Amino acid sequence: MSFTKKYLVLMLIGTSVAFTACEKKDQENTEKPETQVVAKVNGDEISIHQVNFQLTRMGQMNEAQSKAAAEKILTRLVEQQLLKQQALEAKIDRDPRVVQAVESSGDEILAQAYLEQLLAKAAKPSATEIDTFYNEHPELFSNRRIFRLQELVVDVSKDKFSEIESSLKDIKGINEVATWLSTKKYVFTANSNVRTAEQIPSDLLKKLQPLKDGEFILAPSERTINIIHLAASQTSPVTREKAAPIIEQFFLNRSRAELAKKDMSEIKDKAKIEYLGAFSDIGKSEVAKSEVVNPTATVSNNAEPLPASETNAKSQSIIDKSSESKAKPDADQLNMDKGLSGL
Repeated sequence: MSFTKKYLVLMLIGTSVAFTACEKKDQENTEKPETQVVAKVNGDEISIHQVNFQLTRMGQMNEAQSKAAAEKILTRLVEQQLLKQQALEAKIDRDPRVVQAVESSGDEILAQAYLEQLLAKAAKPSATEIDTFYNEHPELFSNRRIFRLQELVVDVSKDKFSEIESSLKDIKGINEVATWLSTKKYVFTANSNVRTAEQIPSDLLKKLQPLKDGEFILAPSERTINIIHLAASQTSPVTREKAAPIIEQFFLNRSRAELAKKDMSEIKDKAKIEYLGAFSDIGKSEVAKSEVVNPTATVSNNAEPLPASETNAKSQSIIDKSSESKAKPDADQLNMDKGLSGL
């Protein structure tokens, strides 16, 4: 077994040791009621609370699913307890690396628990705020569209941008554009994708929304020009009723991010923080600014990209940058939340 694999095992065992140590049970004088104990491993008890704790992290399930999941969880807890006992017997819990991993895990758990408690205070938006947001973003709701896009990503320096833009003004079809680029020896990559409005970056969506089928736009970036052709589209509006929980989640995510950032700023202002040794200059630089993890979850897309005619690692579609994951069963609502988070 490699050192890396051994170390990972040590970390897992060490974390298990830490959690067990936190239970504070008096083995001589105190015993759990029989109804709470669901397994014994060489005398060490596993309680129903340990199983339920794991179940709560698995989301909503029906009775049959919950029972099956509980059995799998208990099996894993039994195996974990066996490994922990072997670790204690081998005195692995005294290994400096394991001790450090256990301490680090404990710190992360406490910090995360505090953050979750803080974010629970985030206020939900009012019905008026939801209505206002819905009406201000028709491109995501009442006038939402599904776009079939063809994109040519042209590798070109900035000094060539104006030449390409002026030359393409009189060209109507995407095939003619590709022919012209080939004639001029420009290197480009072709992509074809189907994207819903919320899967497209908001700044690009504003440019695509007014287009009619068959039209295209140019979107320059640092080292490329992206020629985006609207091959076809269809309307797919989202009603106010369906949009309400999505908008509410967007407001909550934004409120949580602001709350976390504000709290961290206040904590830092009150704290005495010293950077020493090789990191002594951090306190004097911009690197020392607060970095709080955004509580907004990352979600997947529900549209699979069509096969691209060419591939080029250097030329990435600006459309695909915001939509690289595969579909999930509830992807419609999750994608909408992702689109809103970009606003």
